[in-house]
Amino acid sequence: MKKKNPSMKCSLLVSVTIWLASIVGAAPAFADNAVKLRVLLITTGEIANDMGFAYIKPVLDEMGVPYDVLNAETQDLTAAMLAASSAGAGCKAADAGCVGNYNGIILTDSDLVPNFTPAEWDVLHDYEKSFGVREAVLSGWPATYWDPNAPFGIYLDYGLVFSSSGNSYNAQWAVPATYSKQVFEYVNPASPFPVTDFAFAANPRNDGTLLRDGTKPNVVPLLKTQNGEALVSIVQYVLPPQTTPVREVMISTITNADFLLHSKVLAYEFINWATQGVFIGARFVHLATHLDDLFLADELWDPALKATNPATTYRLNSADITNAVSKQIAFRAAHPTAGTTFKLDFPFNGAGAVLDPEAATLAANLTDDLVAAVVANKANFRFMNHTFSHADMDKAPVPANAPCDYATLTTLAAIQAEITRNRTVWGLLGLPEQSQNNRMLLSGNHSGLKDRKCTADPALHPEMSDVQSDDVAFDQGGANPLFLQAAARAGVSYLASDSSQRAQNLEQYITQYDDGSQTDRIMLPRWPTNIFYNVWNPTQLVDEYNYIFHDRFVNAGQDPCQIPGAVCSPRDYAGILLAEADAAVRHMLTFNKWPHFFHQTNLAQYDASGNTLQFDWLNAVFTAYERLFKLPVKNYPHYLSGDHTADSLSAKSAIIQAVWNRTTNQVTLSANKAVPNLSVTGLSGGELYGGQFIRSINVNTTSTTISVNRALTQ
Repeated sequence: MKKKNPSMKCSLLVSVTIWLASIVGAAPAFADNAVKLRVLLITTGEIANDMGFAYIKPVLDEMGVPYDVLNAETQDLTAAMLAASSAGAGCKAADAGCVGNYNGIILTDSDLVPNFTPAEWDVLHDYEKSFGVREAVLSGWPATYWDPNAPFGIYLDYGLVFSSSGNSYNAQWAVPATYSKQVFEYVNPASPFPVTDFAFAANPRNDGTLLRDGTKPNVVPLLKTQNGEALVSIVQYVLPPQTTPVREVMISTITNADFLLHSKVLAYEFINWATQGVFIGARFVHLATHLDDLFLADELWDPALKATNPATTYRLNSADITNAVSKQIAFRAAHPTAGTTFKLDFPFNGAGAVLDPEAATLAANLTDDLVAAVVANKANFRFMNHTFSHADMDKAPVPANAPCDYATLTTLAAIQAEITRNRTVWGLLGLPEQSQNNRMLLSGNHSGLKDRKCTADPALHPEMSDVQSDDVAFDQGGANPLFLQAAARAGVSYLASDSSQRAQNLEQYITQYDDGSQTDRIMLPRWPTNIFYNVWNPTQLVDEYNYIFHDRFVNAGQDPCQIPGAVCSPRDYAGILLAEADAAVRHMLTFNKWPHFFHQTNLAQYDASGNTLQFDWLNAVFTAYERLFKLPVKNYPHYLSGDHTADSLSAKSAIIQAVWNRTTNQVTLSANKAVPNLSVTGLSGGELYGGQFIRSINVNTTSTTISVNRALTQ
């Protein structure tokens, strides 16, 4: 149904005590104590028109939280939508067998103007009170709303008075002890919290004004401006003279969007608060670093040529490996959130490691002291199959006029040999976890997942750093079927991809290609960085970085400030690290498991102190992260990320039923199919992470019941 015109909005300036006395009766009955673990997201429009919707949806999806969307512009909210009996009919909380359909409500906007009517607000608030369900408001104006029509009175009041607004606040955390185990337990409260977009600041009113349901809002600020004004608050609605809240709302008056760093920090708590910390799904923060091409040499950037010079190369040596072990130990000690087991990952190419991959022993078979140093220190690192010689595996034939001048393997046998020969080297070197890693593959240049034509004229595409504009992407049929068949025959389950490439930035089953097997590969994206493959010291990096993102546009007579992705001014090394750290922290706060990839050259020692580009990047990233968060960072090997991704994809394809019985404080779970390792937050017996238990459960068509533990006493 199309909505009516918006109701009148005004701040209440007169007392309504006499009117309230005539309508307020006994306190509403509390819940039948059963709610489904599902979130209702109420939006002001479709995702393209509602910034809050576009902001919170990816977080819900990544965490695996089940939710429904009600578009207030086109749909009416009714009581029957919010609760149902065992027979499927609408019901009230006092009815026997009545179950609430949602254990959390999220609003993308504080007033849902212009299409959410006062009557709908009453329905929503009645449900929240009756079923003990919380609400989170992502953003909006902290006003008071009066209904000019019967039954009149205030239908919406956040208990706040607007005091100021601005585009930048150096906010401070102010979570009171009573909520310290329930909200924002993962943030670093000692650090200022920068709010970098428009926000309303407000002051708690905490007076005697009552809503028309008889409740009074009491405001508890959680995040304040430097002047003490509220930016994020809990609003407790009480029925005087009682003091126990009958309804609770978390409201942010900060603009939140997917591209804002402060929003990424806040996003989890909106979901966690609304669900009271009990929900299907979970969040972990991840970071892993892959240094590709171990045992090979990488060509280097030449500042004089403003190009990569094939005549100059760098290959790690034994001193670099020894230094990396020391730097890794120092890094772990400097950053508590990294933990004591953080390891670098080396995708390696065996052709650069041994003289004969078929030799029975290592004796007289190693190419040099680099390989010996890696073998001696192998327990300090993790390894990945990056194929034997780093050969390209794209579709053949290569266009005759391709300026990138590459050769590709043309037979199934040759591609499969690249995979299996590197496995042979793995065994010869005795590198750890080979059997697990045999399920994982990284092809040279992520080849095989798109068809490189390389015939575009760079002069016609100055916005690009290479010739990609005519590539045939993965979703356009660009993958090489021979590559996928070879991976299947070799028992590979997971294929690494480049998230910067079209259609490769998605965890997905590769189903559009017939690889001749009964199962599908899973694509696991990796984040690229601007610590380029062809640099080993800050001087090279700064020169190439500024040429790519600034100088070449100036040289062409263009304004880099008008070019998407370019920078207005050149950056020094410290500025590059700050920008890279900001990008990486944003990636981490998506809760994706995707690693960041680099190259072996980036681990070279560039000064007498043993500093490296790789550890400069890692230290910058974790310094920026730890200003915001206290959460430990998961550092998974890529095959384990693949296993968790497979579980997540399985859960997303299932219909999961979960009901929280508040009387017994238990959750009953089932699904329409077997779902291995379903993550559920707030159940006993799980991993304690960020002050909450996260449990992995095998769910199927037979119901299982598990006790709730919100870890409020941990």
